[in-house]
Amino acid sequence: MKKEEFKNKAQSVLDELSSRIDEMETRANEIADDAKEEYYKQLDNLKELKSQLSTKLDEFDKIADSKWDVVKESAGEFFNSVSSAWKESYAKIVDAFKKKEHD
Repeated sequence: MKKEEFKNKAQSVLDELSSRIDEMETRANEIADDAKEEYYKQLDNLKELKSQLSTKLDEFDKIADSKWDVVKESAGEFFNSVSSAWKESYAKIVDAFKKKEHD
């Protein structure tokens, strides 16, 4: 993967994460009062993950093109694993809170 492809893919992950965070913030008022504390805790966790990913992307972006070949595989694996992990966590959060709403 070329550096520019990686950057675009990583930015796509960040954009999707931002979208999900916005969605969760919009839906926060729909959550039952007894579940809001946990909901906001999970929302804060996603925001922190987004911040860390953004920082990591900036670090990878600053790597000289000549050194990119050395880190590209680990960088790609890192963002792929994080992308999968937050999507799975987000789905679990949504499912858990949907169940609480209907209990």
